[in-house]
Amino acid sequence: MTDREFETYWKENRMTILEKNDEYRHAKENFKIHSGADLILFGIPVVAGIVSINNVPLQNELLKWIVSAVITIVCFALSVWVKSLITGMVSPDEVEQRLKEAKRRELVE
Repeated sequence: MTDREFETYWKENRMTILEKNDEYRHAKENFKIHSGADLILFGIPVVAGIVSINNVPLQNELLKWIVSAVITIVCFALSVWVKSLITGMVSPDEVEQRLKEAKRRELVE
């Protein structure tokens, strides 16, 4: 099987293969909110955005909103990173790459 044929096969069967894999499903579920600690962790970006919009020393209202949005997005990214560190799981993208390589080796042999 050539790389082109495999890529076509992967595009057609990607979701079926991934949904059958327990590790992928677990990694995908890992980023959802399941406990009170998750609510606190993901509430931090909202609070940071609200506090920053009131305390940014800019006169232009549009700039205040933009700075607040950037702060909220950065805090959210940090929250997702902390959650992945706490749970010790890999991202769904990493699991997908491993599954894709394993399937490629399986079909080539």
